[in-house]
Amino acid sequence: MFSFHFQNFLGKLDIQYPNYKGIPNDSPVYIFYKENSDLSKHEILRRFYNLLKLNDITYLKPEKNLTSEWIFDLSEFKRSFRCLNDVDYLKGIITIEPEYFRKFNESLEEEQDCDIEEETSIKFSIKKEELDLLKYNTNVISDELSISLKRFQKDHPNSDKCGFLMMKFEDSKLQQNIIGVLKSHLAKKGITLLRADEKWYSDDLFENIKTYMQGCSFGIALFDRINTEEFNPNVSLEIGYMMALNKPVLLLKDKTLKSLQTDLVGKLYHQFDYQYPESTIPLALDKWISDKDIN
Repeated sequence: MFSFHFQNFLGKLDIQYPNYKGIPNDSPVYIFYKENSDLSKHEILRRFYNLLKLNDITYLKPEKNLTSEWIFDLSEFKRSFRCLNDVDYLKGIITIEPEYFRKFNESLEEEQDCDIEEETSIKFSIKKEELDLLKYNTNVISDELSISLKRFQKDHPNSDKCGFLMMKFEDSKLQQNIIGVLKSHLAKKGITLLRADEKWYSDDLFENIKTYMQGCSFGIALFDRINTEEFNPNVSLEIGYMMALNKPVLLLKDKTLKSLQTDLVGKLYHQFDYQYPESTIPLALDKWISDKDIN
């Protein structure tokens, strides 16, 4: 077993690890962080994340919020420590949920002049056999995609503040106006709405789109009938991909469309009026953002 113990010494991160040349190739890796007090899961993860940011550690960070899954860049983690050179399975990027533990000795509570023993800790576990089972899962990112994702994250380091816009692209003033309303209203909330054609992070078309979907914390799918009622199958593919990543997707439908396409029938959606986007889109956005607790 190989353990990294994260401890705060006068504001400096101390990583303890064996001083021999390497770690066995199949050795699991456990990352611990402990505080000697009784803390909620959110609070200890908040302290841990602040410690990571203070020490410019970027290989581990929350995907959407502190208490759910975190993004773990295994390749960057491996490059950070010489002793991990021979651990071949540490590659790509995964999402992982931290384990939460509390230790509270209630028997001491009634004793006088005695300190109550309290302890809260979190643990991230990385095991070769579990990663092998995930190798075909969308939660594991290929090395090729991890390169383009790093470029994306350099431009947009806070994924919580990034949304991905999915739509059929038409060169019309009405559609550009809708996009403008979406972007400007979200910008007021500190959120950036991105389209996959804004910057190329990969030379491959779908790899570039996947980079945006992996890098953003939520998606907005726009369905309109400005020039045609035909549906774009790529939009359905992108929606399915983001849903497989467990990322929330707002389905925003033009009220003049009779229904969504067949594969989305039964999904909840919000309506807008493409002729009056300034007055109808912000209402739908605000309600959905509030429901999904996106801020």
